[in-house]
Amino acid sequence: MLFFVIACQTTITSSSDVSCNGHDFLCQRRLNEVAVPATHNSMSSEENGWLAPNHLYNISQQLNDGIRGLNVDTYLWEGEAYLCHGFCELGSQPLIEALKEIKAFIDNHPNEVLVMTFQSSLDADRTLDSFHQSHLYEHLYEHPLGTPWPTLQELIDQQRQIVIFSNTGGGENPKYHEQWVHWVDNPYSAQGIDDFSCALERGNPETATLYNVNHFLTSPISLPSLAEEGNLNPILADHVFGCWEETDRFPNQVLVDFYSIGDLFAVVEELNHQFSP
Repeated sequence: MLFFVIACQTTITSSSDVSCNGHDFLCQRRLNEVAVPATHNSMSSEENGWLAPNHLYNISQQLNDGIRGLNVDTYLWEGEAYLCHGFCELGSQPLIEALKEIKAFIDNHPNEVLVMTFQSSLDADRTLDSFHQSHLYEHLYEHPLGTPWPTLQELIDQQRQIVIFSNTGGGENPKYHEQWVHWVDNPYSAQGIDDFSCALERGNPETATLYNVNHFLTSPISLPSLAEEGNLNPILADHVFGCWEETDRFPNQVLVDFYSIGDLFAVVEELNHQFSP
């Protein structure tokens, strides 16, 4: 495998006007042959007034900037489905509002395929009810375990541009996939750059066809200063490409905090160029 350090590049670009997640050559790639830039605790943003946020910008801006993987936490709060992280008093957004933002993005950018992972405290029915109410349910793809993933072009043609997974309740509905049957990932508790690891921590390697690389620092919370340390190359590139080499699994998702700091987009771009189906 070709392995090298990518030069630093911090410009964020949105390529939604080009076919299939920004590139013609991705159209015939299956979902498990594509890497996406992704945000950890996507809902937690300074822009929306969250305390101790994970990002400067909210979900709408993340999508406009080129993020194609969203990782969110859901809770039942005041009798409704909410996006929160631990304590809803520190930051919250009704789940349906966030899904409406995603629906508006998909309506305006139909050639974009998104992946969502839920750390959920809700049952599947309550979560999917918000998808129905936001009119996003019709865009959800159903993937039978053990079958080949469709290409991005097939998902776009079917208008099934969103694939969702959950750590709890996943699998109770065929469109609400069980996360750790389809995914494996590495440890997520890094406090410093020396803690980044490629060891497989969660998921079933016998069934999983998707690989998430966690790359964010929490000491004791996420901070822009930590992202300035961890999200820049060569640190980010060395970790992500090193995990590909060590595990022989292509990183389908690179998950970071403060995505707007550092070289996330450059690393994902290079992943997609280096992969050979």
